[in-house]
Amino acid sequence: MKEVTLGRSGLRCSYLGFELGPLQAVGYEKGKELVSRVLDRGVTLLDIGMPVEELQKKIGHAIAAKRGHLVLAGSFIPSTPKVFETELKMTLRALKTDYLDLCQIHDPDYLPRTNDHIGVYDAMIKAKEMGYIRSIGLTTATFEIAQDALEFGWYDTLQYPWTEKSGQDDQDLLDFAHDAMMGSISLPQEGYPDRTKEELAFHRQKEDHAALFELKEEGLDRFLSGWEE
Repeated sequence: MKEVTLGRSGLRCSYLGFELGPLQAVGYEKGKELVSRVLDRGVTLLDIGMPVEELQKKIGHAIAAKRGHLVLAGSFIPSTPKVFETELKMTLRALKTDYLDLCQIHDPDYLPRTNDHIGVYDAMIKAKEMGYIRSIGLTTATFEIAQDALEFGWYDTLQYPWTEKSGQDDQDLLDFAHDAMMGSISLPQEGYPDRTKEELAFHRQKEDHAALFELKEEGLDRFLSGWEE
C-alpha cells in the first residue's frame, strides 16, 4: 500500500484510509474483523469519527494490538473549550490510547483561530502542548472556509470533498494545499466508487494526499485490491 506524508504534520500513513463510523451498526467482534481486514492490507489511516463513546470503545477493541502503527484522526464539533476537553478525554479513555495523531475541528461555520471569541482552537493548541494530540486539522465542505484555512496556515491538514469528479476550483484548492505544505485528505465517501482507476489516478497525484472511504463490508476486498495495484 502506497504511503504518503500529510504535509507539515509529518504524519506518515497509507494513502487510503477508512472512516469507522459504520462500526456503530455492528458488534465488537465484527468490527474488529473488518478493521483487521484493512490493516492486514496495509491501511494505516483510520478516521474514528465523532466522539461517540460506544463507537470509540469498539475501535479501541479493534486496534488494541496495533495502535503504534496507526494514524488515528478524530473529529470534534465543540461549542466551548470545556466541551472539547471533556470529549477528548472520553475519546482517549474509550480508545485506550494516550493521544490522537490528528485532531480535527469538524465542519465549522467560521474558521476557528487563536484568540477568537470561542477559544476552541486555543484549547487544541493546549492539548497538543500536553501531548494529547499530535496535529490539528480542519474538515469542511465549504470552499471559502477551506481557502481561508490555507491562506492563514493555522492548520496542519485539511479534509475536503475532493474526488476524481472535482472541478477546476477544487483542483486548484488541492494544489494550494500542496504548495502550503498542508496535508490534504478527501472527506469520506459513502460507497466504494465504480470508477476505481479514475479515482486512483486522482488521489495518487500528490505525495501529501490521502483519501477516506466509509468502512463497509460489501465490496471491501475488491476495492482494496484496486488500491494495492
